[in-house]
Amino acid sequence: MERVTTKEAAKLLNMDVVTLQFLMRQERLPIGYAIKKDGKSRYHYIIYRSMLDAFIQSGGKC
Repeated sequence: MERVTTKEAAKLLNMDVVTLQFLMRQERLPIGYAIKKDGKSRYHYIIYRSMLDAFIQSGGKC
């Protein structure tokens, strides 16, 4: 599956990267996954092109 950067996804969704990351951490943006490894403080964001496209096609409805 093709992956997309947070910067590119935020641009396509017309929002800033910080908002996109927050919504992904809250599991309110179904375009991929925000993963935090045990003992770490940073998240890793995995955004799939197909999930992003489907979300955009649905009109941005969660």
